[in-house]
Amino acid sequence: MRIGNNYLNQTNQLSTLSNLLLKKSQQLASGNRLINAGVDPAGMAIAQKMDNQIRSGYQAARNIYDGIGAMNVADQGIGSIQETVGRMRELAVRAGNGTLTAEEKDAIQQEFEQLKMQIRDTVRNTQFNNKQLLNGEFNVNITLYQNGSNNLNAQIADLRPEALNLNDLKLDTTDDINTTIKTLDQALEQLNGTRTQVGTYTRRLEAAANNVLRNVEDTTAANSRIADTEMARSMAEYMKTQNLQQMSTMLLGQTGQMNAASVLNILQSP
Repeated sequence: MRIGNNYLNQTNQLSTLSNLLLKKSQQLASGNRLINAGVDPAGMAIAQKMDNQIRSGYQAARNIYDGIGAMNVADQGIGSIQETVGRMRELAVRAGNGTLTAEEKDAIQQEFEQLKMQIRDTVRNTQFNNKQLLNGEFNVNITLYQNGSNNLNAQIADLRPEALNLNDLKLDTTDDINTTIKTLDQALEQLNGTRTQVGTYTRRLEAAANNVLRNVEDTTAANSRIADTEMARSMAEYMKTQNLQQMSTMLLGQTGQMNAASVLNILQSP
C-alpha cells in the first residue's frame, strides 16, 4: 500500500533526523566538531596528530621552564657567594691596618673563617629538585624543542671554598694579606664568569620557551579550525534539524492515523 510505504519512509526520515539532532547536540555541548571519527575521518587523523604535537609542545615548555627555574636558583646562590667573598675582601683590606689591636685582628679572623663556612653552606643549600647546582655536579641536557632536535647542555662550575682556593687564606702578615686579596680577586672573577654563563643559559632557555609556545599557539589555532564546532552555524543547523524533526513527527502521526483508517476500511468492506 502507498500509505504504508509513506509511513515507513517517514519513520526512516524521523530516525535520520533524530540521529542528526543528537550529533548536533553533542557538538554544541562539547564544542568539538569531531565527536567521533565518522564525522570527518581525515580531519580526525589530522586533529589527533596536531593534538599530540600540542601536548608534546607544552611538555617541552615545562621542561624548559624547569631549566630556567634551576638557572634562577643558581644565579641567586652565586650572587650570595659573591657578596660573601666581597665581604671577605673587605675584611682582608681592613686586616692590613697596622693600628688594629690584637682583639680586633682576632675578631676579623673569626668572621673571615665564618664567611668561608657560609660559602660552603650556600653551595650545599643551592638546589633545584634535589639536584646540587654549585658543587660541580650539575651537568644536564635540556630539550629546547618538542621534537627533541636540539638540546642545551648546561654545566655550572664548582664553587665550593676549596674550588675557589679559599680554604688556606690567612691574615697574619702583610704578605698573607696581599696573597689573600689576590686570591679573593681571582675568586670574584671566577664567580663573575660563572654567573655570566648561567645568565647566558637563561637567555637561551627563555628564547626557546617563547619559540615552543608560539609553535604550540599556531598548532592550536590550526587544530581549532579543524576540530572546533562553529557555534553559530551549528546552532542554526540544530534549530533547522529540530524543526524538521517536529514536522516529521507530526506528519508521521497523521500518516499513522490515515493508515489505520485505511486498514479498518479494508477489513469492513464486503
